[in-house]
Amino acid sequence: MKKSNRAAVFESKVAELLAVTAGLKVPHILMLRRMTQADPETSAWANERELGVVFDTILDRAVAAVDTEELGAYADQQFDALLPAGDEEARDKERWLLFDVCKKYLAKRKPVVAAPVVEEEVVLDDDAPIPGGDFKVIFDETIARYTRRCLHTLVVGAGASSLRPHIPVPFLLAPGFAVGYETLLRKFVLPDIRATKRIGELAASRHWDDTASNRLIAMIQSGGSSNAILDTWDARWAAYKSEGVGAKHKKHNDPWEVFKEAAAKGGYTPPNETDIPLLHSVIRWEPDALAEAWRELSLQYQQEFHAKTKHEQAREGAVRDCLVRFIREMPKRAGDMISVKAFFELPKCDRMFLRKLMQTVGGTDVERRRVAPGLVHFYNNLPL
Repeated sequence: MKKSNRAAVFESKVAELLAVTAGLKVPHILMLRRMTQADPETSAWANERELGVVFDTILDRAVAAVDTEELGAYADQQFDALLPAGDEEARDKERWLLFDVCKKYLAKRKPVVAAPVVEEEVVLDDDAPIPGGDFKVIFDETIARYTRRCLHTLVVGAGASSLRPHIPVPFLLAPGFAVGYETLLRKFVLPDIRATKRIGELAASRHWDDTASNRLIAMIQSGGSSNAILDTWDARWAAYKSEGVGAKHKKHNDPWEVFKEAAAKGGYTPPNETDIPLLHSVIRWEPDALAEAWRELSLQYQQEFHAKTKHEQAREGAVRDCLVRFIREMPKRAGDMISVKAFFELPKCDRMFLRKLMQTVGGTDVERRRVAPGLVHFYNNLPL
């Protein structure tokens, strides 16, 4: 077909499509888009890029006619109600297309009122030196600060959580949870651990000067067998599964009330006994490693989905592979929590993305639960 003839046919076809789709809803437009792409005669008058531009315009017109709050409700459900039935891969691409087309309209949505944040109950000055001399103070303050930094690195901000407001942020990623966790440690867990023979021996084994905090952190990060801090931590948390946290304290001092009170103020669901494995894991996460992992993931996301130039474009699946590596190489559940944070903060890391991520992590449910228990638990409990 001559260039001039092709241009005339293209204009005619576009005009025809604009007229035909004038009264159609989004699902019908997406279905027509599939049919047009599959039609072998389409290539005679439009290439893939041109067809994409045409249907983006048609979709934009249909989306503009939808009430902003109604459109936001569709977005909260990952646009499931607007996607025609069919191949999941095709639906996934259409879901991302709708996110891109709807972005400017969703920006006009009424702001979601952020959940109230728990007031800080302690002075959070992690850079202030911990003076030497008193092992009890050094031990408690070091572990409290260390775990606090881990949790703060994973917090989902109020603005980010509005991306999926119909899905509650898990307690561990909620603003304010770190305060409740630290209160639990200082009041119940750390006194139990310091009361053990091994930590008593550790306290008496050396002089605890101003470098003591760094030495304790080095012990925690060294891992390995015969690690007095980690072994004692593991044993105490393991006993909590049968005894209950705070078993060595007075019955009226219910440690779970600490979480319930913080959750009521912070607007999230508090943890319970079934969450002990996750609460137990925090000490093995390294704050700097978590922060570096999130920076790397954010960069990969930008390069895969929002690259400014072709040279900067990351290959397809780069973000997923990045998370798989974190899940497999970082301490248990650390990579899981980064994946959950990505779900709330990165638009394209949606429900479908998490499903593909889990399928990549393990071929069977047993394998997935073994490798990524925190991620599997979160995905399986997502509201429909």
